[in-house]
Amino acid sequence: MSLLLVVARPSPPAADVSLPVSGEADAAAATATARADVWQAVRHEVEELRGARSIAAAGVSPGALDALARAIADDPDDPSVRYAADPDEAVADAEAAISAGARAIAVVPVALALDEEADRLTDPDLGRLHERLDDLARRHPGVDIEYVGPPYHAVPALESAIAALRPADSEEPHLLAAAIQRAFDGDLDRFGRFMTALQGGVPPGTRLILRGSAVQGESYKTGEPFDARGPQTSDLDVVLLGEAAMAAWAPEAFYLPGVNTHPLYDDAPDVAAPDLERARRAAQEAAGRPVSLQAMARWFLDLRSGLQGTPYVVLGG
Repeated sequence: MSLLLVVARPSPPAADVSLPVSGEADAAAATATARADVWQAVRHEVEELRGARSIAAAGVSPGALDALARAIADDPDDPSVRYAADPDEAVADAEAAISAGARAIAVVPVALALDEEADRLTDPDLGRLHERLDDLARRHPGVDIEYVGPPYHAVPALESAIAALRPADSEEPHLLAAAIQRAFDGDLDRFGRFMTALQGGVPPGTRLILRGSAVQGESYKTGEPFDARGPQTSDLDVVLLGEAAMAAWAPEAFYLPGVNTHPLYDDAPDVAAPDLERARRAAQEAAGRPVSLQAMARWFLDLRSGLQGTPYVVLGG
């Protein structure tokens, strides 16, 4: 079963007829505002869901999340939030929102927002959901419907979501400086050895990205501060970008083929090519702390980063 988040923005109040209107320009501006409001609501709901750790521990279900949905929709002019237990419910919720006057709708698998892709984003029904929502959009041309789940064929929707959600400071230099201080005690020589080990073992043309608690200072999943369990206990989460890097993983070691892989780390050393595992171990020794590697498509990294509000830094490549 795939839990889905369905957020809809209602039509704005009727315009004051005494004010001048500019036709298509006003309509375009209203649609853009509605879309932005929807994605802000999606981000807000993801933050609330992440904060509801007691709910997550007990098992996420639509009924358990009703309180979160109501909290963001107290005002009738605010976006409405619903949790659908499966694609059928998601389509029904979208249709109900359109009947209620929605002009912008976003549908997001909760697994995508919460970094829990295993076995959830591979639901075959999700692969057909985008076709059903596309058909719904054709029947309601005045409504902006965006779905960002697999199989990720709807490129305009992805681009719109990324533009609306991606943190503005994703690659700011101060984030890298803070990460080096946090993970390497500010030792640039140790950081240099770490980078040399990685760059010497990844395929040519690979870009290296650092994300996770080393960058933001705390775990996205638990809120636990970096190294809360003792010096050098938190890992460094490195993402590899590039087709050659993606090809270094075993065919069965993908959450979503061509999109993101299982992580390569101490407990799973055989999911990728031996050269990559040797580079990871050398980088781990240089860093003095656990290191994991994962290949990912850039757009998926940006989408995940935007949904979660988690920054990352480009290390090089």
